Amino acid sequence: MAFSFNIKKPSNLSAVLQQATRKIRSNGGQLNGNEKEGYFSGSGVKGRYSVGNNILITITDKPVFAPKSLVISKITAFFSDAG
Repeated sequence: MAFSFNIKKPSNLSAVLQQATRKIRSNGGQLNGNEKEGYFSGSGVKGRYSVGNNILITITDKPVFAPKSLVISKITAFFSDAG
């Protein structure tokens, strides 16, 4: 079942997206997109994002055993300003 959540848009979105792409790909996943929208997958999680005042993340698929809170935490970390 799909679910969505918002995260704060980082101050330097372009750099954060580049960093997130490297991190996700180094873990065997994919992130494709730009500063407006994109999609990602990895570790059984699939989703998409769109950027407005915040970043809207929609998870379209996740492993049954993965708690929603863990998925949100991991995805938020990929899209944060922190290195």
